[in-house]
Amino acid sequence: MGDEFQEIGHCGGRFILRIQTGEDGMKQSFWQFVFTRPVPAEMVTYWVLLTAGLAVAPGRLGGDADPPPMGGCTLVMIASDSEGRFGHTCQACRGYWRSGALPNLCPYCRHQDGPQFFLSDAQRKYVRRYCELIVKLGEDNLDREFQIDFDEIADAVGREGEKPAFYVSETSQQNKFTCDACGEFNDVLGQFAYCSCCGTRNDLDAFRQRIAKLRQLVTVENSHIVVRDAISAFDTLVGQIGRELLRLVPLSRRRAERLRRGRFHDLEATLSVLMWFDIDLTADMAEGEKAFLRRMFLRRHVYEHNGGEVDQVYLEASGDDSVRLKQHIRERVEDLHRLLSGLNKMAQALVAGFHELFPPLSEPIDRHAEHLKRISRGQLPEPNMARDYLK
Repeated sequence: MGDEFQEIGHCGGRFILRIQTGEDGMKQSFWQFVFTRPVPAEMVTYWVLLTAGLAVAPGRLGGDADPPPMGGCTLVMIASDSEGRFGHTCQACRGYWRSGALPNLCPYCRHQDGPQFFLSDAQRKYVRRYCELIVKLGEDNLDREFQIDFDEIADAVGREGEKPAFYVSETSQQNKFTCDACGEFNDVLGQFAYCSCCGTRNDLDAFRQRIAKLRQLVTVENSHIVVRDAISAFDTLVGQIGRELLRLVPLSRRRAERLRRGRFHDLEATLSVLMWFDIDLTADMAEGEKAFLRRMFLRRHVYEHNGGEVDQVYLEASGDDSVRLKQHIRERVEDLHRLLSGLNKMAQALVAGFHELFPPLSEPIDRHAEHLKRISRGQLPEPNMARDYLK
């Protein structure tokens, strides 16, 4: 909690720009970035329209540098914050997050676009000021050297008063997670989101972490805690996916209202709703396993609302003849683990079904898989896409 919404300074360093007259009498520009601080740092370049101060495409340096996508472009280097991350803002929903240098989509609304359209407001301001500087230096028609002191900018974080001209900083969010599918870091507002690199939802990973913690609590005495909290976590997961389905899939008013209510403690009703989208949570389960899960969902109500005492509603709904009216119920340890495993299976089927409708991007996932293979073989990993643009 302590590091939420904290301003994160620039990685520091010095940007040096030299403008000089070549042998042919034409003006030439040369620039370099010198890192000066022992902090994580990354760099990315963009082609920008010089007169508009607008980024139009990622750029690549070195021998295999990309040509400008159109006339009137120049390259601009953008350095990371002091944690090696980059802030981004979605132009569709205005959501802000931090991740690697080159996101493919918004983690909140799933809007997909080129990384140049996800620059943060601070980065856009920096790009405009840089272009204004280049234009001004060109108009002066003089040979000169110009430096931007990013160490001064980094030191200005949290300081009152006027900020340096090229001031850039980012802001930490609430949930930092690394995508299991593609390995990308994300720092987002709230708990649940898409990975901004590949578009995989993080709900399943968050759910599994919660279930793993509940396994550590499994005892007969903790029956009420485990059953209640596990099914509550499942309800949250279905609710999150349900809201995305509501947002992304056209539905009738009646069905939209059912999803909008967002209560998924009733397993039969939940299974029925998800079949609207051809998502079958129990397709690979035996009938005995399905019956067990139905009974445990009904027992959640007993624990949650009756203090663990069986009522007539439970007896009629479950057909459970192993207990009697007003009996205080507790679960066997093996049944609690069985419940957690069954919920895990249904959660996996839910997210897989959602991603069948809205597939993640395969390229970053395949690249990450190859990266892991190379490491397992003791080979040096290939550079990631952000670094690849810096060759």
